Amino acid sequence: MAASDFVVNLDKGTWVHKLDPRAKLLLIIGFVVTPLLFMDPLYLTIILLIGIPIWLSAKIHMRSIMPLLGTIVILAMSAVIFSTFYNYEQANANVLFSIGSLQATDIGLYSGLVLGYRIAIPCFMTIVIITTTDPALLAKGLMKMKVPMNIAFMFLGTLRFFPLVFEELTNISNAQTIRGVNKKGIRGSWNSFKLAAFPLLINSLRRSRTMGLAVESKGFSKMAWREYYQDMKLENKDYVVIVLTIVFFAGALYVRYGLGLGADNSFIA
Repeated sequence: MAASDFVVNLDKGTWVHKLDPRAKLLLIIGFVVTPLLFMDPLYLTIILLIGIPIWLSAKIHMRSIMPLLGTIVILAMSAVIFSTFYNYEQANANVLFSIGSLQATDIGLYSGLVLGYRIAIPCFMTIVIITTTDPALLAKGLMKMKVPMNIAFMFLGTLRFFPLVFEELTNISNAQTIRGVNKKGIRGSWNSFKLAAFPLLINSLRRSRTMGLAVESKGFSKMAWREYYQDMKLENKDYVVIVLTIVFFAGALYVRYGLGLGADNSFIA
């Protein structure tokens, strides 16, 4: 995934692209915090279904972010599999099936689904924001929200640096293919990764050093500015999204603590 592929979605004109970065950041916070309230996969599935229309309306070019999506799916599935076979030592656990000495229990599967959802939902919704918004605008949005400049710049640098790492990894992988490195099977993939890890680390450090010299030469942190050439003003659609996000989060709090739904007492102390 090259850096140019990562930002291929920025030029589209959907309502998600036109939202103020502050409204998008609040939306992300809602989808990051809300899954933490529930321990029932049913309610987490509902939260995921609520986020799907936002995905579809953003018209994201899927091919450009497929490696990133694959990574998220692998992490979520790994959490589900690990938790399913983890021994929770609860008397009411029912064994679903066994693989050698490993036993998959219903409690493990239940908690694994919860953990997998908590990994996938925030990551998927964050992708919507970072692929539809220029990182510089997100950083400006953070500073408009009175976030310290150092934190906003760190956030901007991370978003700028992330696709460059993927591009560097792609270049290393292409170089390995030209040199005939065996990538077949799990062992071949692991050997390929070990060969790529060191040059990836060195090139990443070199890029980060170049970035540090660039910002230092421009006098970063020597002066603070709060005025921008491109002004940011909240519009009606931004207020609608902000209100809906607050209502969504308040409704989740009411369902969880007011009605007492979405929690399994056997999992919560």
